[in-house]
Amino acid sequence: MRVMQSALNRATTGVLSVIQRFLVLPNQITFSGAGSTQQLCDHIHRLGHKKVLLITDKILVDLGLANRVVEGMAGHGGEVVIYDGVLPDPTVAMVNDGLALVKQHGCDAIVAMGGGSSIDTAKGVASAATNGGIEKLIGILKVKQDALPLFAIPTTSGTGSEVSIAAVISDPETHQKGVMADPKIVPQAVALDAELLTGMPPSVTASTGMDALSHAIETYIGRWSNNQVKSLSGTAIKLIFDYLPKACENGSDMQARESLALASYYAGLSLNDGGVGNVHAFAHQIGGQYKIPHGVAISAVMPQVLQLSLKQAGAKLAELADLIGVASAGDSEQVKAEEFIAALRNLQQEIGMPMTFSQIQTQDIRGLVKEALKEAVLYPVPYFMSYREGEQLIRQLQET
Repeated sequence: MRVMQSALNRATTGVLSVIQRFLVLPNQITFSGAGSTQQLCDHIHRLGHKKVLLITDKILVDLGLANRVVEGMAGHGGEVVIYDGVLPDPTVAMVNDGLALVKQHGCDAIVAMGGGSSIDTAKGVASAATNGGIEKLIGILKVKQDALPLFAIPTTSGTGSEVSIAAVISDPETHQKGVMADPKIVPQAVALDAELLTGMPPSVTASTGMDALSHAIETYIGRWSNNQVKSLSGTAIKLIFDYLPKACENGSDMQARESLALASYYAGLSLNDGGVGNVHAFAHQIGGQYKIPHGVAISAVMPQVLQLSLKQAGAKLAELADLIGVASAGDSEQVKAEEFIAALRNLQQEIGMPMTFSQIQTQDIRGLVKEALKEAVLYPVPYFMSYREGEQLIRQLQET
């Protein structure tokens, strides 16, 4: 069975890699630094948009951060309609609620402000506005018509959704996460505004930072990795190891915040060419089944997956050990790879990431592994796991 799945994985990702080479990514404009939200609003005005739908969550509205977009557009005579119903793990229902507001108010553009959930919801709304129901857009290259103009202001440093070609939309009944992947859903412009990140709690800073780190590591070690991918993901990895503990300790450290915003952005760029892997395949199942935040699930799964991939990804993990400065002179490739995994575990411990979960039920493990391996078929993983290895991985995540 495993041999068949591994062969299917190679065949599927081989076809996807050919398709990927012909994808035309949009020329995204990026505004960076404190105050860049206003620069983005100025840009939206220059493009002629008069009425935008701001997709965000209630917390950002209550904190007054959403007003920056409202005021930024009002200064140019523009109008902002707010949808603040985004919750963690965006669903089809959230997309449809946002779509209803687009139609009701005749919005001519969409601005996403928030974490990956807000940006992914906005990608779904922008696509559905010009292509019909969101349900038929889940999958690869299903968005036939250009999406409604979309702009993004990330307020977390993790998902990289502001630059990636993918969005994750959940089915609330089955708990399955569907991936929509298409260059047409990439925001036209983005503001990496560190001023909006300073109030992020340490726990959110930690979990979103681990999400960005997983993107960078998986693209670096994956089968689609190349020099460009490694340059982007390697830079992101170094920035995260250097600055994530500092941002968790002092949320007002602007250098740390700006560095993590860039790290998330670089990691997101690497995703478009490098793809994710086993970490995401397993974390999606655990997060979806038990409502565990994505970054938290990702973090716990990551060292387990890297340990199982040592033989196939050891050389690249050794490179990462050198990159972050944890390898010693004369260490073998095997030792360096293990030193990188140890450094990852130390980072997780330093920022307080949980490594086990009381929610995981033994009777669920078989289904979780089955769905994770099914998802992994679509990814350029360096190593396709056996069922037994997948079962072992999840059992190690159970709280004893």
